Amino acid sequence: MEEKQMREIETEIAAELAVEGELEHAGRKPFVLHDFDTPRDKEMAVFTAAKKLSEYIFVITEKSPKKFRWSIITRLQNASVDVIENLHRANFEKGDKRIEYQKSALVSLNLVDFFSETARAKNAISLHQTAVIAKQLVECKKLLNGWVKSTKNKT
Repeated sequence: MEEKQMREIETEIAAELAVEGELEHAGRKPFVLHDFDTPRDKEMAVFTAAKKLSEYIFVITEKSPKKFRWSIITRLQNASVDVIENLHRANFEKGDKRIEYQKSALVSLNLVDFFSETARAKNAISLHQTAVIAKQLVECKKLLNGWVKSTKNKT
C-alpha cells in the first residue's frame, strides 16, 4: 500500500516539475534579487527597496550605448548609490541631522527619476526599464516618507 502511494506522489512531483520546466522557456526570467529579500534581513524596508533599485539600475545600464555610459548613465548610477549613502547616514544620526539626510535621500530619488527619464529619452534604457524604475521609486519614496513622518513625530 505504501509503495503505491509513494509512486503516485513521485509521479505527481514529476508532472509538476515538467510543467515548471516548460514555463521556464516561455520567456525572460523575472528580475529577482535574493540577496536583499526582507524576511532574512533585519534592516528597514526602505534600505532593502533602495538597494534593489540601485542593483536594478546597475544591471540594466551594463549594456547601455557607450556614448551615454560616461555621462547620463554614470549620473544615474551615482544618484542611486547616493540614495543608499544618505539613508545610512540618516540611520546613524538623530534629530535635525537625521531629517537633513532623509531629505537628501529624497532629493537623490528625484534625481534618479530625472536621470532615468533622460536616459529613456536618449534610448539608453528601454520604456519597460523606465517603468520598473518608476515603480521602485514610488515604493522607495513611500517608505522614506513614512520614516520621515515617524522621525518628525518623535522630535
